[in-house]
Amino acid sequence: MALEAVSGTPGLWRHPQWQPGMPGVYALIIGISAYPHLEGGSAPAPDTYGLGQLLSSARTAARVFNWLHTDFRYPDLPVVWSMLLLSPSTEERAEFDAAGFTHYDTPDYAHMRLGIQRWTAAVPKQAPAATHSRSLFFFSGHGVGANRTPVLLPADYLDPQFGDPQLENCFSARELQRWMTENPVAEHLALLDACRNEFSPLAEKASSAHGAFPVNPPNGPAPRAAAALASTSPNMVAYQFPGQPLTLFGQAVLEALRGGADTGNLRIDFREFVDYVRPRINVLLKAVNTALDQTVWPSSEGEDLIVTELAPPAVPSTGVGGGAPAAATLSRGAAGAAFRGAAVAAQLAAAAGAAVDARFDTALQVDAEIPIEALQGNFHESCSRFGHEYASMIWHDGNVRLHSLADGSALDNATWIRSVARDGASSIVQVILAVGPHPHGVLLMFDGARDVQRTRLAVALPTDPDSPVPIRLTLTIAPAAQGEPPRLQKLQAWLGPDPGNPHYDYLWSLTREAELASLRNAARRADPERLKDAARDKLRYPAAATAGMLLLARAGTLAQVGDWTRNLMQWFPDLPDAAVLWAESLRSALAGGDEHPFGVAAPLQEMATVLTSLLDRGLPRFADALELADSQVRFLRRAPLPEALAARVAQLGQWIERIFEVTQPGGHFLVLPGLPRPEWLGGGTEALSVEEIIALLRRPAGN
Repeated sequence: MALEAVSGTPGLWRHPQWQPGMPGVYALIIGISAYPHLEGGSAPAPDTYGLGQLLSSARTAARVFNWLHTDFRYPDLPVVWSMLLLSPSTEERAEFDAAGFTHYDTPDYAHMRLGIQRWTAAVPKQAPAATHSRSLFFFSGHGVGANRTPVLLPADYLDPQFGDPQLENCFSARELQRWMTENPVAEHLALLDACRNEFSPLAEKASSAHGAFPVNPPNGPAPRAAAALASTSPNMVAYQFPGQPLTLFGQAVLEALRGGADTGNLRIDFREFVDYVRPRINVLLKAVNTALDQTVWPSSEGEDLIVTELAPPAVPSTGVGGGAPAAATLSRGAAGAAFRGAAVAAQLAAAAGAAVDARFDTALQVDAEIPIEALQGNFHESCSRFGHEYASMIWHDGNVRLHSLADGSALDNATWIRSVARDGASSIVQVILAVGPHPHGVLLMFDGARDVQRTRLAVALPTDPDSPVPIRLTLTIAPAAQGEPPRLQKLQAWLGPDPGNPHYDYLWSLTREAELASLRNAARRADPERLKDAARDKLRYPAAATAGMLLLARAGTLAQVGDWTRNLMQWFPDLPDAAVLWAESLRSALAGGDEHPFGVAAPLQEMATVLTSLLDRGLPRFADALELADSQVRFLRRAPLPEALAARVAQLGQWIERIFEVTQPGGHFLVLPGLPRPEWLGGGTEALSVEEIIALLRRPAGN
């Protein structure tokens, strides 16, 4: 039965027979195109920080609401409650009014906060209703990143009536994720259609969003599934264009929900959904601008969630909340065939990769190898590779250095540059490094307030004991504000290609496919034995083996290697990521119903003991491993553990939270800026030193 508008409560829609505690789907849907206090708005703030109006977010949210209202299907899971908040552009509002689509509330800060409170209060809390329910959160609008925390901006962001801009009047997507993974409702799904690029005014205050989501009761039952899909990767942009009725993410999502992601069984699980949306966005984007890319970012805990089931094909509905535009509508058979299969996914990855590579001028690329130290004082060698002085002088002056993560000691002649590619303005620079053998991992530091926006940017990198690790850096150099000189704003690092090393070249091909096309197809194509060989090889490549295992973990297929991750942990005790992978192998086996996985008598205690060894080993090198560790901490907080062990789990969780506060998304690895100095390290204006940054990664503050 269709939802009905609740008179007297703008934006609230309910099942006619709804009553508190009724099982079903509970949705909060938000779309913001009009931001009155941003550039181009009706009452812009004195400083809008480069944020302006959006084109199609409200319409996109309205279409998602209509799909939920009319087309969502799943046995014994009716849609019973929905809150709709929209801030349409003038064009969208006229369209909504003409269609009589007016029952929605305004998503300003106060009403978004109230909407979150109503939504989280409405979902059932007790079995059996909670175990037969699902929460759905959809947001389309402005988003930014504050270090590693993505935040969502309400319609009245930067309202000047408050005097100084209230930068914290926004909402944390990480807080939403935590609420989802700890709430007893059986299933949770979040779709976040917003940018995630770094917002310096908020990050440089060492601040983030005000809290809005309730704290779930401790030791409560875990949900069966909690899945989220962000429209773009950390520190990246999501696109919408004039003349396009929907955002790119919204169009791909609605195509998937209406059958594009179906593989023939009339149901769409979350991984099939992601595998459709990920490449489809870049196909849509390529039709508008071949030099851009947008890579969705999924996360999932628990079982694979069935997003929706499908009815037999029908004629799309029309109107403001109707079907996707005719040009975007694909038949189930054509759409499913067009975007399935490893070969097609690999082709899409290649096309998206070509779009990424098109940002660089091949005529300016330099492939001659040179040690980093050889650039110091050598103006010709620095400028021939990096171009403009604002990109080259940091290398010329010797302010790019490596330090051991074991003790902070400087490492000379430890790294050399294999290749440099850039655009003509030296605003985007790609560097392929070979980081030499070292047993403990290294910190790559870019130093100096003249060249670096936050005085220092450092990235923690894994190393192999006997051979170099290829690293691909992407440096973004630009003014922070009008009139300021260009400085290094963003640093990203990935494990890179190495034609001379089959382990890393194989991993690079899987990484490109996983990030630009299909994570699941990349995991299917991954040969577990070949990934293990990276560690078993006589030269030993534990960084490659770890990255391969993390790819399997992200795809939910780590079980296929059994307890081999325990070997990795034992072989390489200086690699904290391996402990996280062994803990994940145990959790995966427990989720599969094995009470004593791999012969472990007390798997929860083993998992907690292994995971809390990070308190002694240090934090993982890979960002994916840190995210896994955070998820495992939340899992173990609900487990019956001895008091002392539970206290260590809590201590690790606090450490990880603090690291999330001070690190930036940076590709595969953790990037730490020198500023701001967090209050729990004394605050002040002095940038974090090399020793302090390494200490943050090696042990919890205060230890």
